Amino acid sequence: MTWPTALWLALRGGRSDRLRVLLTVAATSLASLLVLLAVAVTTPGDPERMSPYANDGLWSNRDLTPGAVLGIGLVALPFLAFAAQCSRVGGPARDRRFLDLERLGTSRRELRRLAALESGVASVVGTLVGIPLYALLAFVIARVGAPVAQYPPEGTPVRVWSPDALLLPTDRFPTWWVALPAMLLLPVLVSAMATTGLARTTERTASESPRRYWSAALVVGGVVFAALAIVVADRLHIAASWLFTLLALVALAAFALGAAGLTGDLGVLLGRALARTAGRVDLLLAGSRLQAHRRTGASRLTLLLGCLMGGAALVTRDQASEQSARQGDIAGFFEQTYMLVLVGLGVATVMSALGVLVGEVESIVERRRSLASAVASGVPRSSIRRAVVVECLLPVVPAVVVTTSVGAVAAAGLVAAVDRSAVLPWGPLLIFVAGVSMAVLVAALVATLALPASTDISEVRVPA
Repeated sequence: MTWPTALWLALRGGRSDRLRVLLTVAATSLASLLVLLAVAVTTPGDPERMSPYANDGLWSNRDLTPGAVLGIGLVALPFLAFAAQCSRVGGPARDRRFLDLERLGTSRRELRRLAALESGVASVVGTLVGIPLYALLAFVIARVGAPVAQYPPEGTPVRVWSPDALLLPTDRFPTWWVALPAMLLLPVLVSAMATTGLARTTERTASESPRRYWSAALVVGGVVFAALAIVVADRLHIAASWLFTLLALVALAAFALGAAGLTGDLGVLLGRALARTAGRVDLLLAGSRLQAHRRTGASRLTLLLGCLMGGAALVTRDQASEQSARQGDIAGFFEQTYMLVLVGLGVATVMSALGVLVGEVESIVERRRSLASAVASGVPRSSIRRAVVVECLLPVVPAVVVTTSVGAVAAAGLVAAVDRSAVLPWGPLLIFVAGVSMAVLVAALVATLALPASTDISEVRVPA
């Protein structure tokens, strides 16, 4: 199969294929916007500019630039994971199309090339769309204004709204030789992750056991890189270094990928125990599905990334709050940082819920033939609905607790290495875990809206 032929096939498809491309373009464009913002932070500002920043200490202090880039990069990671996960939207129909091509003589390598082209073209378009989105963001921020600190002759500083202030450093034009490699890397990452998830869903076999070792190795590697990042912060006595930023990003990505794979293995163990002990139809269905382990771990990647970020961000926020109480909030630095942390947590939670929603809807559509057969044999749709919710929550809630705790402990280790003291904020961590679990529950309930169409008796005629 030639590249032009593969490109022609990649651009052909039905409604689900168009939805997959649209979601990939949207997620990649937002990730591209954040990458441009991160590059803009590294660009030196104009010393003669008249518009102050709302948080001038964060955006103008060059010693804090690596930390600001790290924070923006952490927010961009869930968007990249979601873009890669969107490659499974309409997966059953595409799998059947790829199976037909394979029967006609297309090799697995050519099928992977076809999937990579589809995701690659969509991610390239999304990356290009991110450029005018950055210009639009700069226009909006320049028109809206932001609060700035004013110092009266007597008394404490007060914050007033200034129409000339900027909430983000969007007045800086990203350096092209830094932005270009970063922008080119986005389609490569999305295509690589989408190609990895190309394999058709299959029943768990003994040949899949090496994947468990790879997942465990990624988890151990993430812990090792996190320890190295803490050592770097301890030796340099500052966390704002480019080496620390690189190590932290690698540790986060490696641990999240490994934890996503191990979540599927946890689901197998829980499903096996549930299938042996449950006496209700919905629990038996959920246990059988979990025991089948149809490689649903990839659908949890966005969720686990968000949990790692949430645990680390809450500890960092708590430590910044203590510094604010000791030193005073000069020019509203800590207040603005709190707001940015809360925005990052909100974005991570929303993307986590969307990732779970896409994964659950794809799972329901994928097995619509077996679900329709169950309804035809007399199983109530309400039992199937409860089984879908249990199947979603049972392996996810323990994974949320563990990944949030790991992110919090890693951030506490970093704080202890820098300030020699760290306390885990158990209250906010429990609230965050409860909020994420509730978001997963809502996503699972929303996904069950696809059940009436997927359990129609006519779906029994759909090829397996």
